[in-house]
Amino acid sequence: MGGVMTGEITFGNYSSSWAHEQNISGNKQQLYAEEILTLLQKGHSVWLGPNLNIFQSEVLDTKNGPPSLFFRSGGTSGNTKWVRHSEKSVSFAVCGLLESLGVEEISSWCCLPLNHVGGMMQIFRAIGSAGRVYFSSYRKLLDEVPSELIQNQWISLVPTQLNRLITSSIACKNLRQFKGIFIGGAALSEKLAKKARNEGIPLFPCYGMSETAGMITLLSSHSFEKGIGGVGKVLPHALMAVNSLTNRISVKARSISLNAFKEGQGGKEWLSTPDYGYHDPKGNWFIEGRLDRTIVTGGEKVNPHLIEKVLQEFNSVDECLVCGVEDQDWGQRIVAYLTPINLELNKLKEFAQERLESHSIPKEWKLVNKLPLNEMGKPKN
Repeated sequence: MGGVMTGEITFGNYSSSWAHEQNISGNKQQLYAEEILTLLQKGHSVWLGPNLNIFQSEVLDTKNGPPSLFFRSGGTSGNTKWVRHSEKSVSFAVCGLLESLGVEEISSWCCLPLNHVGGMMQIFRAIGSAGRVYFSSYRKLLDEVPSELIQNQWISLVPTQLNRLITSSIACKNLRQFKGIFIGGAALSEKLAKKARNEGIPLFPCYGMSETAGMITLLSSHSFEKGIGGVGKVLPHALMAVNSLTNRISVKARSISLNAFKEGQGGKEWLSTPDYGYHDPKGNWFIEGRLDRTIVTGGEKVNPHLIEKVLQEFNSVDECLVCGVEDQDWGQRIVAYLTPINLELNKLKEFAQERLESHSIPKEWKLVNKLPLNEMGKPKN
């Protein structure tokens, strides 16, 4: 693993220069970030609750370690836990990304919630690299936006946000002006990837989790444009491995959370993730699904990601989410949520029957205007 700390972050010493001068005065996201940083500076550890609330803060004595930032994380399992990060783990995540990109500064258009790692890390990237953060909604990109707010900026999106933007010619024009677009949080469908390539949108697919302070792999936009799939190579501060029997992925990173392991083990052990996949001979990683999303129906184990992949091949399907719902007869029944609401469902069912095994065909089909996903693009519990 790499280890040069070129953008070290100190919770006790930061300046407000990270806030973009064109942020709207009194912006809730900026005020929230400033409050968090002020508490950290005063030696508090901070727990980030939902809806831009600071759930709790307290001053820790030296026995409990330095000030920390706690993020709520539940994945798709529904078991909420607190993930604890220090200035050191955050710094390694920032430096690993800077080194991988070969840049000295990262400024962001921030449209992800700051109580999640994906949002708050945009603040720390700016602080650690003398960058700036502009707070706005991704929907703002559906309108004409001054170039100075986009050029030389990075933006982090989840696939469902990109899917809504890519149908607009104005939004595509805006997206093309960004220095790069980190896309993660959920699988990027082949259909959406193809649309992005056709529009010349500079996507950087990535993979990471709360426990690693965000991304630990990255695929360059140049590789993406050439048709290379997956989530790219491992960043300098991390390592990844896969179990040859189960294809389950384990990670080891200098940005690992303080409570990822039992006390005294942090950073020395491999963390087993709920994700499974593989890497090619060139070191590019491909994520195939999550163990905690596996559906057991009629005694058969089903990977919802593979069902989604097939259904998204149907021409008129924009987005798809497949879930397992408790069922008295089947254990779990397969439910497919699909957009748009006016697609030809009978033809889609015929399409599915020709391509899926009988036990993988959804038993319930729901046409919706919006998939039941949270603000980070993950299935709602």
